[in-house]
Amino acid sequence: MARCRVTEIVRSTWTGGTALTADSEQLALAVHESRDGAFERLVARFETSLFNYANRLLQSPLDAQEVVQDAFVRAHHALTSQYDGRRVRELALKPWLFRIARNLSLNRRRGHNHDLERPLSEFDDGRIGPLVPAISVTGIVEAREERDALERAIESLPDDARELIVLRFMEEMSYQEIAKCTGQTESALRGRVFRSLKLLRAALSEGEAQSCNAETC
Repeated sequence: MARCRVTEIVRSTWTGGTALTADSEQLALAVHESRDGAFERLVARFETSLFNYANRLLQSPLDAQEVVQDAFVRAHHALTSQYDGRRVRELALKPWLFRIARNLSLNRRRGHNHDLERPLSEFDDGRIGPLVPAISVTGIVEAREERDALERAIESLPDDARELIVLRFMEEMSYQEIAKCTGQTESALRGRVFRSLKLLRAALSEGEAQSCNAETC
């Protein structure tokens, strides 16, 4: 019988990550100096990523859209009215924007009396098995059924695990950037990302087994 399998989406990305880019810093400065079209370029560059991130946290496209709009309003006010040139030059723009969106999302979730899922630490009980190689969403195959399986697996994760998967592997943020976004230390993040990957791998395996049973593999 054919072996049903969600194609491996792993590649080794345990260390390192994308560096903070000078281009982003220049874009922040351009907005600060009110250059023509600068804020529009900032929105165009980050709108989709921020929406996807907020939607993962809130699991509500409407709420995510409102969060992103509010985030850009706050970012524009800070860059043009609150921050001086020196602070803008030192700003890590991407994690700063994601931190704004994160805070707004968490506030909105609390405001909706969202039933928070159990924290990631409660899932790390040793039953999942040994540490596995880091996996990256960038290796997802194009087949729709496999993308759908990955989406279902990510949605099944606890909130904090899902957030780390999105930031590290979908947004390809470095640990330095994630630390700026979430306020956690880089060393703590590495362990939390590793545990999140274990959960994702387990969820994918469970989904694969269910699919096999359904198809009598």
